[in-house]
Amino acid sequence: GVDIENRIIYASSEIDIEGEENGVDYKMASKFLKNVDFLNRLSSKVITVKMMNCGGDWNYGMAMYDCIKKSKAQINTISYAHARSMSSIIPQASKVRYISKHADFMVHYGEYGDSGDMRKVVSGIKHYESQNKVMLDIYAERCVNGEFFSSKNYSVEDTAKFIEEQIDKKTDWWITAQESVYYGFMDKVV
Repeated sequence: GVDIENRIIYASSEIDIEGEENGVDYKMASKFLKNVDFLNRLSSKVITVKMMNCGGDWNYGMAMYDCIKKSKAQINTISYAHARSMSSIIPQASKVRYISKHADFMVHYGEYGDSGDMRKVVSGIKHYESQNKVMLDIYAERCVNGEFFSSKNYSVEDTAKFIEEQIDKKTDWWITAQESVYYGFMDKVV
């Protein structure tokens, strides 16, 4: 998962026993954190993360996000195939966010399920809602400088509201690689 000489980390999904793509999970996040730490010990030269995964678990994805933010070396990401769900949030932590020409980009609220005592379920829903706000804030802080939002002089709050409205209208807001740059989710198509 790491090319030491070129300082590249590969963050790709694995396929489970049923042939489904796992996305971000414990194994990917754990390996990712170790690889970032390892490359940071070698030098503070730029690290490139090549991502190709379908999304995945919020907590493990946020561990990767936090790791990128705290890295002593600058980390740039390149998203291949798709940047959706959690794999659209992780690149927001990187200095420069690239997306491949034929990749798609998608934002939505993650899935949530619970059972048991009503208090437990309500507590879980409140926590889930707070995670949605964190996600919207992460996107808005990067997107506010995108062509679409800056041309309208949107504030970070206005930007978050717009993104929230798109998710509310469409459930899954799908856009092309070029549109992801236009809205400011990504910096450049490669």
